Amino acid sequence: MRVKKDLLLNIIGWFLILLGGIRIFQLVFFGEPVHLFWLCNHVIIFMGIAILFRSSFWLIAEFCFLFIGEFIWVIGLLIYISFGIIIPGNSAYLLYDAKFINLISILVHVLTLPLGLWAIFLLGKKKKFAWVGGLIHAIILIPFVLYFGANYNLDCFYKPCFSIIPNISIYSLLVIPVYFILIVIPLNYLVNWILEKRENN
Repeated sequence: MRVKKDLLLNIIGWFLILLGGIRIFQLVFFGEPVHLFWLCNHVIIFMGIAILFRSSFWLIAEFCFLFIGEFIWVIGLLIYISFGIIIPGNSAYLLYDAKFINLISILVHVLTLPLGLWAIFLLGKKKKFAWVGGLIHAIILIPFVLYFGANYNLDCFYKPCFSIIPNISIYSLLVIPVYFILIVIPLNYLVNWILEKRENN
């Protein structure tokens, strides 16, 4: 059983790294390299590495940090495919065609969370303060986001990506602490709670 679990973790880890590597190659040679700094385009690599090193801390940290943006993107894609409705602020519909580049991007968005969650369950280790890893990641990203400026609005730092979020004057100062308080920290505790329930069953 242990061998099977390790094999599955290795397959998931290397697959995420390979898929992320292809996406990065596309952005560097066929797109705009600046888009590497969107979470969806690089967290997949970090999650794959965390899985190979069996680091539950960093795997949960990156999963929780990425979760809400990726989840909304995938929901937007499914709604567009099913009903032809475009969610304001969601760019998923732009990728829904037969181009190979778009297919890879869709796979990155669609597979990162479920494979990451599967790996979290396989590792089965609770990490109460994994959200701190996500905060470190966010702090490291800030200089790059500031350098490329508001025109790119990387990771929705300068203004909300969705119109339902108020674009107040101090939005950029609040976005990280509010995001972590409302999303990342509660999700970290939810993941730990689920892992604890699985342990006790």
